[in-house]
Amino acid sequence: MDVKDIITKVAGNKELLEKLKSADINQTKDLLNKAGVKVDDADIKKVKEALADGKIDMKEIKDIAGGLFN
Repeated sequence: MDVKDIITKVAGNKELLEKLKSADINQTKDLLNKAGVKVDDADIKKVKEALADGKIDMKEIKDIAGGLFN
């Protein structure tokens, strides 16, 4: 699954996004599993990196999702 797809799936939950930013790899996997997003370990690392360094922000998520969150 693409990193942007993963982040877009959880983008509506700002609290979850904040938790993902500060969680370690195992916590991130657990949080995503609880949110119903099944990902492998390699994708979890990519999600963490994208959120941590700001590669993907809320504006970009909205653009990807086609404005669903407006």
